[in-house]
Amino acid sequence: MMQRVWVVVLSVWAMLAIVAVLAWSSRPSASPPPTSGQVVVVKGTGGKQRLVVVKTAAHATTATSAAVRP
Repeated sequence: MMQRVWVVVLSVWAMLAIVAVLAWSSRPSASPPPTSGQVVVVKGTGGKQRLVVVKTAAHATTATSAAVRP
């Protein structure tokens, strides 16, 4: 009976060690690119063109396109 307990304890420690090695050896995910601006040409009064920088925030999502449900 006690032998089974030790086998279970050792197998749990072995599984945790394997998970720890896999987690430690995995590469970290890439960081998002720095936020940048988008240049837009705007026509003003008298037909003058101006460059305007619109700041955009980079974001990521894990959701894919939702399926249409009837």
